[in-house]
Amino acid sequence: MLKKVIIATVLAIVITTGFMYGYIEWYGRNLEPQRADVIIVLGAAVWKNGPSPALLERISLAEDLYHEGYAPAIITTGGTGAWNPTPEGTVARLTLIARGIPAGVVHEEINSHSTRDNLVEAQKIMLRYGWKRAIIVTHDYHLLRATTEAQRLGIEASGAGVHKTAMFRPPLVLREVIANLVRTVV
Repeated sequence: MLKKVIIATVLAIVITTGFMYGYIEWYGRNLEPQRADVIIVLGAAVWKNGPSPALLERISLAEDLYHEGYAPAIITTGGTGAWNPTPEGTVARLTLIARGIPAGVVHEEINSHSTRDNLVEAQKIMLRYGWKRAIIVTHDYHLLRATTEAQRLGIEASGAGVHKTAMFRPPLVLREVIANLVRTVV
């Protein structure tokens, strides 16, 4: 009897994980950005010599969306970490300005250390300017959790995800599977 329970439990975990993995991939690849008040660039690692490839991918997508007229302003997010003494939000902001985005339209928050914190701190800036609608920019496998969290906070959010990345996807998507399942339960 115990053996059947263990097998059933393992099968349920495998099926749930497989379903979530597929849904996360589908969601991130099919979500389309909608015109908004602001683009929110979620933080990613900063290396000693500047933004990591992951952060550069997000910055490039935000830059494209801005130039395509999806939103008139950008908020970059992310604080410092063990390996990045310069805040992610600052590095992203300075990179966008160096690429020709006007400094007056790029706002930064530098206090956050998680996806939820990124959005909470970005929302403070949104409230200050009266913005309600945002495009969340991150990697496509992260969009489900990011847009769900934004909507829980009351942000009218669509998303735009980086599809081609230098990073190895499977462990990153599995991390999102776990994070989404935990967030569903908690």
